[in-house]
Amino acid sequence: MARILTLFATVGAAGLFGWVVPLERLFGAFQPLLIALSIMVAAVLLRLNRGMPTLEWKSLKPDDRKGLTSAIVRLTSEYGWIIAIIALTLIGVVSLSVIGSEIVNDWPKWVRRAISGALGGALGLSFARMGYVVWRDIDIVRLQKRLIDGVADKEEGEKQAALAREKMIE
Repeated sequence: MARILTLFATVGAAGLFGWVVPLERLFGAFQPLLIALSIMVAAVLLRLNRGMPTLEWKSLKPDDRKGLTSAIVRLTSEYGWIIAIIALTLIGVVSLSVIGSEIVNDWPKWVRRAISGALGGALGLSFARMGYVVWRDIDIVRLQKRLIDGVADKEEGEKQAALAREKMIE
């Protein structure tokens, strides 16, 4: 489902940019776009720096522990791809800003529309992937909550069972 939404966001943004947004008008938006894309890369790099959560691993069931660690490893590799996507978009924006609007105005209209569409698609993909980062982080937190709550419930149950045994012995 996430891939379908990403595909729609990317293709939709590319189509809208290519059809509605002239490349010459995008030059005024390059500075805020560079800032937004840089913040996105920084956010993903910060997320990558977190690594594995600190839990009492021995108290977890082996299957639960393996599921959590596998999910985190998959998520980390996906973050690498997201950084690459955003970095390529940054390179495109910086390259266009260096080329300048004067030179771009001399290009054929279809080239300007194609570049505007490509840039819109890259921006759509970048923003969709950032939404995915948030969604997956929430997913991992929910998994951690389930595991932590399960361990806590198990410990509480064992404590109550021990209290019950003591009362029965007395």
